[in-house]
Amino acid sequence: MKNIKTITLCSIALFYAALGFANNKLNMFIDYNRFLDKDKNTILLIDYQIPYRNLVFIAQHGGYFAEVDVKVELVHGDSVVISQQITDNVGVSNKADTDSKGKNYLNRLSFTLDKPLDTVRFIATDINAERVFNWQFPIERLSPATILSDLELNSEVKPDTLQHLPKFKRSNTLYRSEPSFFIDRDKSDYAYLYLESYQSVDGSKGSNMLNLYLEKDSLSVMDEYFDYTPKNATESFTLKIPIKDLELGRYNGSVTLQTEEHAESRNFEFVLIEEAEDLHFIFADPEDEYMLMRIFLGNQMPTDWKNFDTGKKRRYSTQFWKNMAVGTKRSVEDIMKLVHERIDYSNRYFKHLGIGWKSEMGRIYIRNGAPDDIERDTTSDTGRFVRKDYQIWKYQSGLKPVYIFVDIQMNGNYRLIYVENDDMENSDPDWRRFLGSDFDESDLDN
Repeated sequence: MKNIKTITLCSIALFYAALGFANNKLNMFIDYNRFLDKDKNTILLIDYQIPYRNLVFIAQHGGYFAEVDVKVELVHGDSVVISQQITDNVGVSNKADTDSKGKNYLNRLSFTLDKPLDTVRFIATDINAERVFNWQFPIERLSPATILSDLELNSEVKPDTLQHLPKFKRSNTLYRSEPSFFIDRDKSDYAYLYLESYQSVDGSKGSNMLNLYLEKDSLSVMDEYFDYTPKNATESFTLKIPIKDLELGRYNGSVTLQTEEHAESRNFEFVLIEEAEDLHFIFADPEDEYMLMRIFLGNQMPTDWKNFDTGKKRRYSTQFWKNMAVGTKRSVEDIMKLVHERIDYSNRYFKHLGIGWKSEMGRIYIRNGAPDDIERDTTSDTGRFVRKDYQIWKYQSGLKPVYIFVDIQMNGNYRLIYVENDDMENSDPDWRRFLGSDFDESDLDN
């Protein structure tokens, strides 16, 4: 049986390490599970998970990359029976992901245990940071006569026909294992247990019973039974544990398989958490945030925004600000502060008939900042609307855009009639009529 106590103590230690209490080491999570193949050999799966923020990424080849060397030795006595060494190249395109609390690298190693062994040695090294993780644990093969595998904890189980995490797929279903034993209640409705049952040696086809038991603080919260008649030598099961209504904290449980002649149990545990998300937004109203993001994204905004719940809208805006930070080579805080200052300026100076940042001048100011040059004048008598104030804004950065605004109603609410070198804005087809036949177009040279 899997040594659940050893796993528990290791996981708790690693959890605190991941929060920064062991900065001299590479902090990660690891777990193992054992299954039988068709020849009754034990298959050992070792899953390990490294939070991105615990790795050191280097900018190269248009992205950000970390490199981890992993060495596994399966030992019997003083002899190494099996040895495997690999290099994990971890790449992300968004710099904000390198410091993400919720994103991580997940990998799996598989071994066939067809020889006696008693110890597994696991060593992982972050090449860029020269930090090392060491873990050693006792191991034994499953008996060929066993009727129950280990229990694999998963935070997500879903159909997946893409080449995504292929090592974690069974048929066309993706099982996202959770070596940390931490399940985030906000990200999943269930905790999942994957297990396999094996027919007894005599090939009996009688009815079997599975019992799933779960408790918290020695109080039972789940005790369910499942009857089934095996049809194959190996039967696989995915047991769902609803977690939305469970309290936060540690849960212990077991799965017991009862056949006509045998009974076996396997223990499991998980910790139910609710991580506080770092959400980024400027406006309390998500619809105002939508209008603000459209200033920068235009038609790239999702067309089904109205179908998003508030949480999804906030996560979208959070990713928007992270992308803005990467694109401008600033921190999220700095780029949001800059945009907020532009909104405040627009509200002070462009608020003649409404909210300044929603005006056309406000839109251009928020996206581009203050113009490098402003020319102010009045249209002539030959214009479509005589004696109207207008402004020409010119920028020297980027594509050097030029804009013309006309105060058609002479109330300070300037309308954008002409744009050059800005694909997100359109000129009025009759923009020349607003200015008059004597308008000197050389004034638009930039």
